[in-house]
Amino acid sequence: MAYLRGAAILFAVVFSVVSTRTQAGHVEFRRSESGGSGSCMFRPNKDGAVEAPIIDIEPWGHDSLRVRIPLASGGKVRDDLPGALIKPPSTKDRSHGLLCESQTEAGSRHLIGSTTNGNLKADVSAEGLLTFTRVSDGKVVLQEATRITKDSDKFVDLFMVSQSFLSSSSEVIFGFGEHQNGHLNQKGLSYDFQQCLEYGHSHGGEVCLPVIVGHTPASQSERARTQAASTGCLDYGLLWNMPGFGNVSFQTDSTTWTAFAAAQLDFFVTVASASSMSSSNGMLANADIHSHYVDATGHSPLLPDWAAGYWHSKNRYSSQSDFLAAAKEFHDRKIPVDIIVIDYHHWVNMGDWSFDPKSWPDPQAMVNTIQKDYNMNIMVSVWPFSNTKSTSFPTINASMYGVMNGSDNDYLNWPDPNCGGPCYLYDPTQPAAREYVWTRIMAGYTKYGIHVFWLDAAEPEDIGPTPTGAAYKVGPAEQVGMTFPFYHSQTIHNGQVSQGQQPLMLMRSGWAGQQRYGGALWSGDTQSTFNSLRVSIAAGLNTQLSGIAWWTTDIGGYSGGNPKDDQFNELIVRWFQFGATCPLFRQHGARPTEPWLLSNQSYDLVVKMINLRASWKSYVMDAMQQVNKTGLPVQRPLWYDFPEDTKTWSIEDQYMFGSSMMVGPVYTYQARNRTLYFPAGSKWQHYFTGTVYDGGESKTVDAPLETFPLFKRVNGTAWPAHIPIPKSI
Repeated sequence: MAYLRGAAILFAVVFSVVSTRTQAGHVEFRRSESGGSGSCMFRPNKDGAVEAPIIDIEPWGHDSLRVRIPLASGGKVRDDLPGALIKPPSTKDRSHGLLCESQTEAGSRHLIGSTTNGNLKADVSAEGLLTFTRVSDGKVVLQEATRITKDSDKFVDLFMVSQSFLSSSSEVIFGFGEHQNGHLNQKGLSYDFQQCLEYGHSHGGEVCLPVIVGHTPASQSERARTQAASTGCLDYGLLWNMPGFGNVSFQTDSTTWTAFAAAQLDFFVTVASASSMSSSNGMLANADIHSHYVDATGHSPLLPDWAAGYWHSKNRYSSQSDFLAAAKEFHDRKIPVDIIVIDYHHWVNMGDWSFDPKSWPDPQAMVNTIQKDYNMNIMVSVWPFSNTKSTSFPTINASMYGVMNGSDNDYLNWPDPNCGGPCYLYDPTQPAAREYVWTRIMAGYTKYGIHVFWLDAAEPEDIGPTPTGAAYKVGPAEQVGMTFPFYHSQTIHNGQVSQGQQPLMLMRSGWAGQQRYGGALWSGDTQSTFNSLRVSIAAGLNTQLSGIAWWTTDIGGYSGGNPKDDQFNELIVRWFQFGATCPLFRQHGARPTEPWLLSNQSYDLVVKMINLRASWKSYVMDAMQQVNKTGLPVQRPLWYDFPEDTKTWSIEDQYMFGSSMMVGPVYTYQARNRTLYFPAGSKWQHYFTGTVYDGGESKTVDAPLETFPLFKRVNGTAWPAHIPIPKSI
């Protein structure tokens, strides 16, 4: 069915294939084999012939488009390549159906055609470059400047591809995972993806999640024309759905993504709906971006309420008796602990995935005591390696479940110093390998009632670059190497779901879409310094803006803390104050981490923060319900909730914690006050003192060690029932 409208032909996608040729290129309209909306396929003319790469544009949920471009000459779009996207729920809203338009006007050589889905339109130029426009206000939100494809130096059937989008100096870009540079706005920064996997470089604190959100401030004329608060909202969300090694550079005038080895270019773009854009509440438009993203990549499970309080961990409890003694002390002191952790080297050989019977002689009795007597849950550390002496090695070896050396089709000896000898890395891209590892985990842990796992070293850990020749079942590391934690999390998730358990795991690395498997992230092996506390704020916010809302830190830092040191005692109190307002509340470190080893004052203040977090459980769970349903981050930069207040866009060290609390962490040694900005549109009541501050102003607020800047959003209402009225602290 075709309709003539002016100079263009519009095709409703009702045929399996409809095609037309224009002066600028060739267009095909294909119905999805699965019965979906189908896709628009464009191919620019090249030297008068139809031989340029296909550009396949497909609606992917509300107001969103997925673009795939095969890189080989004459290549076809492939559905079998690794990536983060899942097929989103189909929509019955006709306004979000596929609309393909072919430009046929005489002399129209600059545009082949366009695709529209809801509030997002993509135009394809005669050169094959894409421009994305928000339909409701006509704003160009993303525009390709260049796309360059070259033969790979190493692989015959793979290519290097570089894609640049135009940017302006005023654009702000957020997300792209977790980094220790202290910047919330990524503008002006560059990242090498592979360095996020190198423990020697990142210490687990660099996670390259290829998800960004961007905003260019509206001009005065744009604001006057629309008269909507949403003109100050996020313009777009982008997933660069390329799972291999590469880099990205957020330059002043462009954003450039490069993949070193790929078969096709694959990316996803989304914008807010037209209804949200017309709202007087700009936050709705921001929330749309994350709602669309999790629809396309998967929703987080609902966090179990028994995980919303304090997690206690250290490197490490070396025996069952030490572990039980610590748990008993928490219980006797009436310090509420939701999860207590058994760290690595509780095994005989790495890859046993079970307890060393000499140090952990009766796991069942231990689990019974922890769960029934102390009302705690146990998390146990699971590493992805198999030492040649381990009980898992014979099966991994015989069944070829390890990562191979692509150059000679033999197993790769993975150079991890913690493995204790020749070491194989299991290959989680193989379903059979995932199933086998889960059977070992069941035999070693779940049979005792342990259902929470810490997937440490999940980059996978390597002191230097990924070993040359590393090859997974789904492709060489250069093509798919960023997705190891993504597949690794499936091992636990699929196993737990098959047993009727709630998926929950903590991981030291991640990739886009991992949230759907219940994989949480933490800030890695940070230092016990005030600067590490400071940079954790932006690291956590950007991780959550990248779609992974379950995030936490090593409270107190991992390395260098001394419970006897005065400065560390102040640091641990300030970090607990920050940690209590994170999605997950966890202490860990390479030191004795028990609170009773601190000074008397620090002990009192730390325990009060643990109890305060416990009193917030229903508030935290309300926020986690939103994570599960809509992908709304628990911690959000101020601009997220107050986009119409232009001052909020430059603030990087304050945030909303849920819908009703604003936090200004103290991250400077001996600081006893902080200057804060109070967003316009609300009044703000200090949680501990009750003092009320007007919005739209900056004020210096007292911050004695006993409290910290925490404010309840006041909109003429009483305290929300799920936020306890504070007592003296």
